[in-house]
Amino acid sequence: MAYSFESYKVKILDRQFVRADGYTTPRTAIVDLLDAKGAIITSLNLAVPDLAQIYEIIDQEGSVNLDHCYVHGFSSVAAKKYLQVEKNLPLHLKGFSATHAFFESFVAIDFSGITVSSDFLVDESYFVSEQMDFHGMEARGLFSLTNSFVKVGKANFSQTRFGGLKVSFKNTMFDGGFKDFQDADFGFGEVVFTNVDFGNGDVSFINALFNDSDVDFRVSRFGIGKVDFHYARFGSGGVSFERVDFGSGRVDFRATEFGSGRTSFNRTVFHDGEVNFEGAETKAGKLIFKRAHFGSANLVFDLYQGRGSDIVFERSSFNAGVSFSEALIGRLQFDQCHFNSTVNLHVKDCDEIDLSGCTIRDIVEFYTHGEPPQLSSLNLAGARLLGRIYIDWSANNVKMLIYNQKETTIVEKGEQFRILKENFNSLGRYDEEDAAYVEFKRCELKASLLLSSGRSPFYKFVQRVSYGAKKLLFDYMGLYATSPQRVLVSILAVYFLYSILYVIIILSGAGHVVASSPAGEHLGSVARGFYFSVVTFFTIGYGDFSPDGFARIVAGTEGFMGVFLMAYFTVAFVRKILR
Repeated sequence: MAYSFESYKVKILDRQFVRADGYTTPRTAIVDLLDAKGAIITSLNLAVPDLAQIYEIIDQEGSVNLDHCYVHGFSSVAAKKYLQVEKNLPLHLKGFSATHAFFESFVAIDFSGITVSSDFLVDESYFVSEQMDFHGMEARGLFSLTNSFVKVGKANFSQTRFGGLKVSFKNTMFDGGFKDFQDADFGFGEVVFTNVDFGNGDVSFINALFNDSDVDFRVSRFGIGKVDFHYARFGSGGVSFERVDFGSGRVDFRATEFGSGRTSFNRTVFHDGEVNFEGAETKAGKLIFKRAHFGSANLVFDLYQGRGSDIVFERSSFNAGVSFSEALIGRLQFDQCHFNSTVNLHVKDCDEIDLSGCTIRDIVEFYTHGEPPQLSSLNLAGARLLGRIYIDWSANNVKMLIYNQKETTIVEKGEQFRILKENFNSLGRYDEEDAAYVEFKRCELKASLLLSSGRSPFYKFVQRVSYGAKKLLFDYMGLYATSPQRVLVSILAVYFLYSILYVIIILSGAGHVVASSPAGEHLGSVARGFYFSVVTFFTIGYGDFSPDGFARIVAGTEGFMGVFLMAYFTVAFVRKILR
């Protein structure tokens, strides 16, 4: 079988041809297949059947066997004229077989309007014409056009109806031209386009209906031209485009329905044509792009309808823009991917967006204006941010997006807050930077406590005391020096608590605040407590009062707290002012 030839020569000999099954024709065709230099690639010895006899078999609704035949000018239109059948009426065949055959026509090899009630089998055959026409054909049994070479200007399978257990074009090669499967119905059996070479020229599966079939395009190759699955519909079966080479033209899956099955684009190669899934729909299945290669054109998933489904990209590189604007997705995962251009993730509704392990070299937009996306979880664990992320801390509720992650540790969550902190700093959005920094420090502190699990009880106790003290002093009192207002409130609260404590100590007799001069003797317990607290807290030290008893211990701790909180306020205030 020669899967390619440049030209051919046919010589008809008045020599009887006897086929292995006993079928005999009075003439033999010698078909020489030639390469570009005119050298013979291979020669075929074939029977030359009488088309009139073939048309008579069709009239009797029998089975046509054209194995090892040279068929010139086969046409359903010509058959209807010969049989005097109206143009709009179908021709009926029981079965059709043409293995190792050679079909040629100056106009069209025409199977249009033929109904085959049993199997249609073509294997290792050649088709040479301006057009190969299966328009409106109905194949109710197995349809197999495999291991064949099709050298036509247009291969027309539009509105073809397949009803058998399998439709196969496996290993068939199309030598250029337009391949049209528009409005074809592939039935409910297995659909196989494995290792098909579609050659150069447009390929259309517009509005094709695959129902619940398992569909296999593995290792197929498309040449220069548009590949169009616009409005195609897949059902609950699996769909595989693994290792497919989509050529350099536009790849159009707009408004395609992928059903509830698993659709795989693993190791698929998209060249420099736009890849468009705008408005495509997945009911409950998955779209998987593992190690897929994308060229220099945009990848578009705008308005994608897949609320109960997942889209997974793994170890893929994106050299042009990627957009999921207004998309509805269950889970959008990018695992260890490389983004070398802008990414629009301003989805409409999504449970989780996972960018773990990704390298981001340009802009990733989650939200800049309009309606904020409805997003439940965002995973940036292990991401390398060399570009910028546009996301709004409040509108997107970023804090909960990180904490809602189910599979990441507290350390990984903290690392994500650190990434966002640096990102907001680069964008000059300092309030959001502070918010991210606070959550980063909280995760860091919580992680240190979790590390004590499994250690000795004493070590656990020390860690818990340390955790509580740090939580109180660094977090609650000043949000890790990001909020001078919070520190001022803490100063007032600590001052008030110490003042009340002095009053209680004086009234209980556990200690006393002693006046050092007659001027202070007239002050009551409450006034003494509040006055002594303020001069101790701010370390003023007038010397007109001194502590006695338990008040001495309390005064020492208040002095420390005063110095600490004043320094804390200075740091927080200066940090804000310098920005």
